Amino acid sequence: MIVTQNTPAEEQPDPTIFEEDTEERDFQREGLRRLLVWLPVFVALVALLGLLGWGMWRQQTGSPGVITNDGPATVAVMSRPAGDFTMPLYDPFNNETEFQLSNYRGQTVVLNFWASWCPPCREEAPVLEAVWRQYQDQDVIFVGVDIWDTERDARAYMREFNITFPNVIDNRGTVAVEYGLTGVPETYFITPDGMISRKVIGAISQAVLEESIAEARQSTKAAAR
Repeated sequence: MIVTQNTPAEEQPDPTIFEEDTEERDFQREGLRRLLVWLPVFVALVALLGLLGWGMWRQQTGSPGVITNDGPATVAVMSRPAGDFTMPLYDPFNNETEFQLSNYRGQTVVLNFWASWCPPCREEAPVLEAVWRQYQDQDVIFVGVDIWDTERDARAYMREFNITFPNVIDNRGTVAVEYGLTGVPETYFITPDGMISRKVIGAISQAVLEESIAEARQSTKAAAR
């Protein structure tokens, strides 16, 4: 008698296992995609909350020396688009009560962040006003951005230094966050075609101010060649 041995059939993989693996990978990819989409928003929100928190703390403590660029001025060469903004003006300028940056495309823009409680801002204020009066008829526009201030203190500051160029109110830090402000004073130079050519951190001198204006003007001419 011949005895035959029945060998078990080769086990086949369960197809549901592959389906589960595929679904898990798809889920992970979707989660990563969402993270990459929302990460920049989260970072910007954290920065904004930090700046707002600092502003409220400064107002509560009344400390004038917080986040001020007190050291020697430093120059950083840049090349990136200037973010557009529309902000309310302290006083009307060109019959407008708001300042919109894009309306001044074609002109060189000097964008200066300041606050009345900032000692180095007071140091540079007469320089800014003097150079503004020198260049205001030469397709150059100055605009001050006053951050975390009271209207009374800001107006007293502008009267003290007889400031005539337009100044906007940015108590929420909207423009400050957009431009990546590190402290006050800080001055950005924007070319006629809307690019930031450099920024100066700290109280600016007349020589550096005039040099930076000339560079911003030349940047557009060089790009057009």
